Amino acid sequence: MKKNKLFFVLLNFFIIPAIAQAADMDSLKADFLQGNYRRVIFEAQAQLNRADAGRAEELNYILGLSYLKEGRLEQAQDCFKRILGASSNKFKAPASLGLADTYLMSGRFQDAQDIYAKLVIDDPDNSQKAAVLYRLSQLEFKKGNTLQGSDYLSKLKNDFPLSPELRLAKDLPLIAPPVSIAKDTAKYSVQVGFFTSSDNANNFKNKLLAENYPAYLEDSGTGYRVKVGRFKSQKEASDLESKLSKEGFQTKTCP
Repeated sequence: MKKNKLFFVLLNFFIIPAIAQAADMDSLKADFLQGNYRRVIFEAQAQLNRADAGRAEELNYILGLSYLKEGRLEQAQDCFKRILGASSNKFKAPASLGLADTYLMSGRFQDAQDIYAKLVIDDPDNSQKAAVLYRLSQLEFKKGNTLQGSDYLSKLKNDFPLSPELRLAKDLPLIAPPVSIAKDTAKYSVQVGFFTSSDNANNFKNKLLAENYPAYLEDSGTGYRVKVGRFKSQKEASDLESKLSKEGFQTKTCP
């Protein structure tokens, strides 16, 4: 009888909560994969208040990814930094990658590049190397360094021919053609917005960067033009303008 009572105590205090927590995490992961990022944020924040240290890391990680998807970069950075400040190593490499992604999306290219490089140096054979190479190519394209970006893509193709990142890279020619010539000879771009407020212009630029468009600002003296891409030919700019227009942006090709 005493053994049965002990079993039920263990069941109520340890086993059932552990099963419930696992089910909660599975539910969060399902919502994340379905793109329900706001729901994940709401639920993960609530669960963090009652999570132990080990589970808090996993919650912070999925919460950080969800903030990243929503473009809430500062909150994402806080989540990833909490993981990096913890004693466990389980989520440190993914959290480092996530933190670098927030820097990439906010235009802090050098900070992002430093973390990407460290990930490769610390573990040259790590499972995230394909993801790092892809992101480094994106970083160089955003900076206008198309030749360097193409070099990273070539390495990705040679070293990881079956990686999902390589499939993502198939869309890159519309964004930043690998064969494009140097930045100083580019003549055409696509304007997607004009703002009198620099804060509004930067927010819109960051939104485009978050969607992997190489956006930048031009100060016209009376306001800020938000532009995407630098191209030698008008056709390349027109192709990008058509793609942006289909996605709902107000666009025009600029010489």
